[in-house]
Amino acid sequence: MNVLIFLVFIFFILSILILGKSSFYVISGLFLSIGLFLLFILGLKIGLPIYWIAIFYIVINSLITLVFVNNWNEKTKAALVSVLLFIVIVLIFMIPIVKRLGISGFPPQELEELSALSLDVPISFAELTVTVILIGVSGALIDGSMSIASATSEIFHRKSGNLSFTDLFKSSMNVVRSILNSSVNTLLFAFISSSLALIFWYQDLGTPWFVMINSQAFVSEVAVILLSSISVALILPFSAAVTCRLLLKKQTKAD
Repeated sequence: MNVLIFLVFIFFILSILILGKSSFYVISGLFLSIGLFLLFILGLKIGLPIYWIAIFYIVINSLITLVFVNNWNEKTKAALVSVLLFIVIVLIFMIPIVKRLGISGFPPQELEELSALSLDVPISFAELTVTVILIGVSGALIDGSMSIASATSEIFHRKSGNLSFTDLFKSSMNVVRSILNSSVNTLLFAFISSSLALIFWYQDLGTPWFVMINSQAFVSEVAVILLSSISVALILPFSAAVTCRLLLKKQTKAD
Protein backbone atom coordinates (compact mmCIF):
# COMPACT_ATOMS: atom_id res chain seq x y z
CA MET A 1 0.00 0.00 0.00
CA ASN A 2 2.87 2.36 0.79
CA VAL A 3 4.24 1.77 -2.73
CA LEU A 4 0.87 2.70 -4.28
CA ILE A 5 0.70 5.90 -2.25
CA PHE A 6 4.26 6.74 -3.32
CA LEU A 7 3.39 6.16 -7.00
CA VAL A 8 0.27 8.32 -6.70
CA PHE A 9 2.36 11.05 -5.12
CA ILE A 10 4.85 10.90 -8.01
CA PHE A 11 1.96 11.12 -10.49
CA PHE A 12 0.59 14.22 -8.75
CA ILE A 13 4.01 15.91 -8.71
CA LEU A 14 4.66 15.19 -12.39
CA SER A 15 1.18 16.38 -13.36
CA ILE A 16 1.69 19.66 -11.52
CA LEU A 17 5.18 20.21 -12.96
CA ILE A 18 4.16 19.44 -16.56
CA LEU A 19 0.59 20.78 -16.73
CA GLY A 20 0.67 23.57 -14.17
CA LYS A 21 -2.78 24.87 -13.19
CA SER A 22 -4.57 22.54 -15.60
CA SER A 23 -3.28 19.57 -13.55
CA PHE A 24 -6.22 20.22 -11.20
CA TYR A 25 -8.65 19.14 -13.92
CA VAL A 26 -6.57 16.09 -14.82
CA ILE A 27 -6.30 14.87 -11.22
CA SER A 28 -9.91 15.66 -10.29
CA GLY A 29 -11.08 14.10 -13.57
CA LEU A 30 -9.23 10.91 -12.61
CA PHE A 31 -11.02 10.73 -9.27
CA LEU A 32 -14.36 11.49 -10.94
CA SER A 33 -13.78 8.58 -13.32
CA ILE A 34 -13.03 6.28 -10.38
CA GLY A 35 -16.19 7.43 -8.62
CA LEU A 36 -18.18 6.91 -11.80
CA PHE A 37 -16.89 3.34 -12.03
CA LEU A 38 -18.00 2.69 -8.45
CA LEU A 39 -21.46 3.95 -9.40
CA PHE A 40 -21.39 1.56 -12.36
CA ILE A 41 -20.67 -1.35 -10.01
CA LEU A 42 -23.46 -0.17 -7.68
CA GLY A 43 -25.88 -0.09 -10.61
CA LEU A 44 -25.01 -3.69 -11.44
CA LYS A 45 -25.50 -4.68 -7.81
CA ILE A 46 -29.00 -3.25 -7.54
CA GLY A 47 -30.03 -4.88 -10.82
CA LEU A 48 -30.31 -1.99 -13.27
CA PRO A 49 -30.30 -2.89 -17.01
CA ILE A 50 -26.66 -3.56 -17.79
CA TYR A 51 -26.59 -2.08 -21.31
CA TRP A 52 -28.19 1.18 -20.15
CA ILE A 53 -25.72 1.44 -17.27
CA ALA A 54 -22.84 0.83 -19.67
CA ILE A 55 -24.05 3.53 -22.08
CA PHE A 56 -24.52 5.96 -19.17
CA TYR A 57 -21.02 5.17 -17.90
CA ILE A 58 -19.41 5.65 -21.33
CA VAL A 59 -21.24 8.93 -22.01
CA ILE A 60 -20.41 10.48 -18.61
CA ASN A 61 -16.83 9.20 -18.72
CA SER A 62 -16.44 10.73 -22.20
CA LEU A 63 -17.74 14.05 -20.86
CA ILE A 64 -15.27 13.91 -17.96
CA THR A 65 -12.29 12.91 -20.11
CA LEU A 66 -12.97 15.23 -23.03
CA VAL A 67 -14.97 18.19 -21.76
CA PHE A 68 -14.11 18.52 -18.06
CA VAL A 69 -10.38 17.89 -18.46
CA ASN A 70 -9.86 19.67 -21.81
CA ASN A 71 -12.66 22.29 -21.63
CA TRP A 72 -15.48 22.70 -24.14
CA ASN A 73 -14.01 23.77 -27.47
CA GLU A 74 -14.10 22.77 -31.12
CA LYS A 75 -11.69 19.88 -30.59
CA THR A 76 -13.53 18.30 -27.67
CA LYS A 77 -16.88 18.86 -29.38
CA ALA A 78 -15.72 17.00 -32.49
CA ALA A 79 -14.16 14.19 -30.44
CA LEU A 80 -17.27 13.82 -28.28
CA VAL A 81 -19.61 13.69 -31.27
CA SER A 82 -17.38 11.11 -32.96
CA VAL A 83 -17.19 8.88 -29.88
CA LEU A 84 -20.93 8.97 -29.13
CA LEU A 85 -21.95 8.28 -32.71
CA PHE A 86 -19.43 5.52 -33.08
CA ILE A 87 -20.33 3.87 -29.76
CA VAL A 88 -23.88 3.40 -31.07
CA ILE A 89 -22.52 1.72 -34.21
CA VAL A 90 -20.12 -0.47 -32.23
CA LEU A 91 -22.87 -1.52 -29.81
CA ILE A 92 -25.16 -2.62 -32.65
CA PHE A 93 -22.54 -4.85 -34.27
CA MET A 94 -20.68 -5.99 -31.14
CA ILE A 95 -23.59 -7.75 -29.41
CA PRO A 96 -24.10 -10.45 -32.08
CA ILE A 97 -20.33 -10.83 -32.63
CA VAL A 98 -19.57 -11.48 -28.94
CA LYS A 99 -22.52 -13.86 -28.62
CA ARG A 100 -21.28 -15.71 -31.72
CA LEU A 101 -17.79 -16.04 -30.21
CA GLY A 102 -19.20 -17.64 -27.07
CA ILE A 103 -16.67 -16.08 -24.69
CA SER A 104 -19.05 -15.06 -21.92
CA GLY A 105 -18.65 -16.39 -18.39
CA PHE A 106 -15.56 -17.60 -16.57
CA PRO A 107 -12.87 -19.65 -18.31
CA PRO A 108 -12.11 -23.13 -16.92
CA GLN A 109 -8.82 -21.86 -15.44
CA GLU A 110 -10.75 -19.69 -12.95
CA LEU A 111 -13.42 -22.22 -11.93
CA GLU A 112 -11.20 -23.89 -9.32
CA GLU A 113 -10.61 -20.57 -7.56
CA LEU A 114 -14.33 -19.74 -7.73
CA SER A 115 -15.55 -23.16 -6.60
CA ALA A 116 -16.12 -21.91 -3.05
CA LEU A 117 -18.25 -19.00 -4.27
CA SER A 118 -21.82 -18.97 -5.49
CA LEU A 119 -22.20 -18.27 -9.22
CA ASP A 120 -25.94 -17.78 -8.90
CA VAL A 121 -25.94 -14.04 -9.59
CA PRO A 122 -28.77 -12.07 -11.26
CA ILE A 123 -26.56 -10.85 -14.13
CA SER A 124 -26.36 -12.15 -17.66
CA PHE A 125 -22.72 -13.05 -18.25
CA ALA A 126 -23.24 -12.64 -22.00
CA GLU A 127 -24.40 -9.05 -21.49
CA LEU A 128 -21.62 -8.46 -18.95
CA THR A 129 -18.99 -9.65 -21.46
CA VAL A 130 -20.34 -7.30 -24.12
CA THR A 131 -20.29 -4.45 -21.59
CA VAL A 132 -16.71 -5.12 -20.48
CA ILE A 133 -15.48 -5.20 -24.08
CA LEU A 134 -17.49 -2.10 -24.95
CA ILE A 135 -16.02 -0.13 -22.04
CA GLY A 136 -12.53 -1.27 -23.02
CA VAL A 137 -13.09 -0.24 -26.63
CA SER A 138 -14.51 3.14 -25.58
CA GLY A 139 -11.18 4.06 -23.95
CA ALA A 140 -9.35 3.49 -27.22
CA LEU A 141 -12.04 5.44 -29.10
CA ILE A 142 -11.79 8.44 -26.79
CA ASP A 143 -8.00 8.51 -27.10
CA GLY A 144 -7.98 8.14 -30.88
CA SER A 145 -10.76 10.63 -31.57
CA MET A 146 -9.17 13.30 -29.35
CA SER A 147 -5.78 12.83 -31.05
CA ILE A 148 -7.26 13.27 -34.52
CA ALA A 149 -9.52 16.16 -33.50
CA SER A 150 -6.56 18.03 -31.98
CA ALA A 151 -4.31 17.41 -34.99
CA THR A 152 -7.01 18.42 -37.49
CA SER A 153 -7.75 21.59 -35.52
CA GLU A 154 -4.07 22.56 -35.56
CA ILE A 155 -3.88 21.98 -39.32
CA PHE A 156 -6.98 24.09 -39.84
CA HIS A 157 -5.71 27.05 -37.81
CA ARG A 158 -2.16 26.99 -39.20
CA LYS A 159 -3.07 26.85 -42.89
CA SER A 160 -3.83 30.23 -44.38
CA GLY A 161 -6.78 30.95 -46.64
CA ASN A 162 -10.11 29.20 -46.97
CA LEU A 163 -9.76 25.44 -47.00
CA SER A 164 -12.12 23.07 -48.73
CA PHE A 165 -13.38 19.95 -47.00
CA THR A 166 -11.33 17.76 -49.36
CA ASP A 167 -8.04 19.57 -48.69
CA LEU A 168 -8.49 19.60 -44.94
CA PHE A 169 -9.60 15.96 -44.88
CA LYS A 170 -6.56 14.87 -46.94
CA SER A 171 -4.23 16.64 -44.51
CA SER A 172 -6.03 15.06 -41.58
CA MET A 173 -5.79 11.61 -43.13
CA ASN A 174 -2.01 11.98 -43.28
CA VAL A 175 -2.10 12.26 -39.49
CA VAL A 176 -4.50 9.30 -39.29
CA ARG A 177 -2.03 7.09 -41.15
CA SER A 178 0.72 8.06 -38.73
CA ILE A 179 -1.37 7.52 -35.60
CA LEU A 180 -3.08 4.30 -36.67
CA ASN A 181 0.07 2.18 -36.64
CA SER A 182 1.14 3.32 -33.17
CA SER A 183 -2.41 2.95 -31.78
CA VAL A 184 -2.77 -0.63 -33.02
CA ASN A 185 0.71 -1.50 -31.75
CA THR A 186 -0.19 -0.08 -28.33
CA LEU A 187 -3.25 -2.32 -28.18
CA LEU A 188 -1.16 -5.29 -29.33
CA PHE A 189 1.47 -4.71 -26.64
CA ALA A 190 -1.28 -4.44 -24.02
CA PHE A 191 -2.60 -7.82 -25.17
CA ILE A 192 0.86 -9.40 -25.08
CA SER A 193 1.62 -8.10 -21.60
CA SER A 194 -1.72 -9.27 -20.17
CA SER A 195 -1.64 -12.69 -21.88
CA LEU A 196 2.03 -13.59 -21.52
CA ALA A 197 1.52 -15.40 -18.20
CA LEU A 198 -1.43 -17.30 -19.67
CA ILE A 199 0.64 -18.44 -22.65
CA PHE A 200 3.49 -19.61 -20.39
CA TRP A 201 0.98 -21.46 -18.23
CA TYR A 202 -0.36 -23.29 -21.27
CA GLN A 203 3.19 -24.16 -22.30
CA ASP A 204 4.05 -25.53 -18.86
CA LEU A 205 0.99 -27.77 -19.06
CA GLY A 206 2.06 -29.01 -22.48
CA THR A 207 -1.16 -27.76 -24.05
CA PRO A 208 -1.13 -28.05 -27.87
CA TRP A 209 -1.28 -24.80 -29.81
CA PHE A 210 -4.58 -25.64 -31.49
CA VAL A 211 -6.15 -26.18 -28.05
CA MET A 212 -4.68 -22.96 -26.67
CA ILE A 213 -5.87 -20.73 -29.52
CA ASN A 214 -9.37 -22.17 -29.19
CA SER A 215 -9.58 -21.81 -25.41
CA GLN A 216 -12.03 -19.33 -23.96
CA ALA A 217 -9.40 -17.34 -22.08
CA PHE A 218 -7.22 -16.89 -25.17
CA VAL A 219 -10.09 -16.16 -27.57
CA SER A 220 -11.57 -13.52 -25.24
CA GLU A 221 -8.24 -11.66 -25.08
CA VAL A 222 -7.78 -11.85 -28.84
CA ALA A 223 -11.38 -10.68 -29.37
CA VAL A 224 -10.77 -7.58 -27.27
CA ILE A 225 -7.61 -6.63 -29.18
CA LEU A 226 -9.20 -7.26 -32.59
CA LEU A 227 -12.43 -5.39 -31.81
CA SER A 228 -10.44 -2.50 -30.32
CA SER A 229 -8.10 -2.36 -33.33
CA ILE A 230 -11.00 -2.45 -35.81
CA SER A 231 -12.83 0.26 -33.88
CA VAL A 232 -9.75 2.50 -33.74
CA ALA A 233 -9.05 1.95 -37.45
CA LEU A 234 -12.60 3.06 -38.26
CA ILE A 235 -12.99 5.93 -35.81
CA LEU A 236 -9.83 7.78 -36.84
CA PRO A 237 -11.03 8.70 -40.36
CA PHE A 238 -14.55 9.08 -38.94
CA SER A 239 -13.27 11.62 -36.39
CA ALA A 240 -11.28 13.37 -39.12
CA ALA A 241 -14.41 13.80 -41.23
CA VAL A 242 -16.52 15.03 -38.30
CA THR A 243 -13.84 17.49 -37.18
CA CYS A 244 -13.38 18.86 -40.70
CA ARG A 245 -17.11 19.35 -41.06
CA LEU A 246 -17.47 21.15 -37.74
CA LEU A 247 -14.45 23.40 -38.30
CA LEU A 248 -15.52 24.42 -41.80
CA LYS A 249 -19.09 24.97 -40.63
CA LYS A 250 -17.82 27.31 -37.91
CA GLN A 251 -15.65 29.16 -40.46
CA THR A 252 -18.66 29.61 -42.78
CA LYS A 253 -20.72 31.10 -39.96
CA ALA A 254 -17.88 33.46 -39.03
CA ASP A 255 -17.60 34.69 -42.61
